Amino acid sequence: MRFRQSLRTLFGVALKLKDNAIALTQTWPRLGVELQAPVANQLTSLLSLGKLASLLPSLPEAAESQLLNLKYARAEIRAVVTLVKNLPQLLSCATSEMSLREQYFFFQDVGSLFPVLAVMAVAEGISMDAVTPMINRYLSSDDQVAHPQPLVTGKDLMQALSLPASRRVGELLTEIQIARIEGKVDSREAALEFAKQVISNKGSSQEL
Repeated sequence: MRFRQSLRTLFGVALKLKDNAIALTQTWPRLGVELQAPVANQLTSLLSLGKLASLLPSLPEAAESQLLNLKYARAEIRAVVTLVKNLPQLLSCATSEMSLREQYFFFQDVGSLFPVLAVMAVAEGISMDAVTPMINRYLSSDDQVAHPQPLVTGKDLMQALSLPASRRVGELLTEIQIARIEGKVDSREAALEFAKQVISNKGSSQEL
């Protein structure tokens, strides 16, 4: 009896995701191509991993534990755990829009997994209208939120501001990119000046 119920659940989830994938790809055909692409040179498609993620516990740690026990490949486990972890944030778009900063870190985390995450969100009940802005960002290769192109490099920062190689350089690059998407900087010179100001402000706050 339980086995039959499990099979019905499995087929139900698979069918629901497939139907929603079809609905999304009718509007955005490129999503369909990416959903069928293999993940990290594995035979498993992106959509198949979405089906798997939908059957697992909503806690990333619990989902990872089950996948490890089932001997899934590391790349597949990382992908599924990323989906489980980020689905709630995408679902939140139904009630409130993410800030640009939140969107930036969201896309940095999910990367090329976004298409199946969108399918999972719609299958969970979020409207297509609610997820449309995020899909459009992902599909726009020049969108600085989903596909950031840095104004400066870490080497630029170290040379211009006499900084040593450290984690701080990476943090500055992130803050510059967020400032860019928020419309605060739009050139290499403005980015370097912004970084200089960030360092100055941090130094002042530490002195207080």
